[in-house]
Amino acid sequence: MKTSGDVTIYDVAKALNLSPSTVSRALRDHPYIKKETKRKILSVAGEMGYRHNKFASNLRQKHTNTIGVVVPRLNSYFMASALAGIEKVASENGYGMIITQTQESWRKEMSCVSTLFSSRVDGLLVSLAFETKNMDHFDIFFKKEIPVIFFDRFGC
Repeated sequence: MKTSGDVTIYDVAKALNLSPSTVSRALRDHPYIKKETKRKILSVAGEMGYRHNKFASNLRQKHTNTIGVVVPRLNSYFMASALAGIEKVASENGYGMIITQTQESWRKEMSCVSTLFSSRVDGLLVSLAFETKNMDHFDIFFKKEIPVIFFDRFGC
């Protein structure tokens, strides 16, 4: 049998002889699924160790409700205050944050931006590193029309 991290809606559906779409709807508490069917699905899913795969769901929905934040350093009062404000507004609007730190390095900034792009963030907030003289590494966001907002330091 699969480990708990590997159980999918297809496994739960097979165990109950139901369609994967029925299982998916029940797990999302869809009103068209009978209460008794939902109860059975939730019970079997729990026994099998099913966990919602947020990554797969985000791929289908084409958004992650996550904002990437790139900052030079985390150890200043200004940056701590800025991050607290960003987090407050993001959280109030159903978004999470991934915070990266460049240590004022252009190379590290490029790596952070690439990682955040691969993480499929829905937008990017950036305070440029002191070493940044070229902003080509943001082109992957611009080409995909993913919002990028520069704050504190911007432009080259």
